[in-house]
Amino acid sequence: MYRKIIISLLLLSSIVGCSNRVIHIVDDSGKEVGECMAGYYLHFYGLEDSIDYMLYQCAKDLIDKGYKISGVLPLDRDYTLPKSPEGTPWNKKLAMSHFKSGQITERELGYVLAATEYEYHLKMLDAEKRFAEGDIDEREFNKITQEAEFIWRGE
Repeated sequence: MYRKIIISLLLLSSIVGCSNRVIHIVDDSGKEVGECMAGYYLHFYGLEDSIDYMLYQCAKDLIDKGYKISGVLPLDRDYTLPKSPEGTPWNKKLAMSHFKSGQITERELGYVLAATEYEYHLKMLDAEKRFAEGDIDEREFNKITQEAEFIWRGE
């Protein structure tokens, strides 16, 4: 009996809120010149929209240069983030509260979640590099980490 419960929980956790997708960038002759990949785990609202947003952000400069994509990515969408309330920057907590109150759509929520997580990861990669190179001390690294956490989670 316990075995069935454990297997059921493992299967459920592997399919709920998890997805990834790859698009290939091709030139006019169909030759692949690059690819973009995006995926999320335990992302319950706006999952496919977050993936679309990240794939678009990865590919947009190449698309603007005339390259094409091979794979699923709706290019007719407006990927602009909704305006944040009262001029405060978006974070996960703020976005979720606006989604639950109906002020932003699930698609917009997906875009905001992807954008804030991406900004978090960029800040953390930069801080880790600067810390490893000795450009910042541990105190400054911890401060940047806290600021990045707030940008992402709002906590």
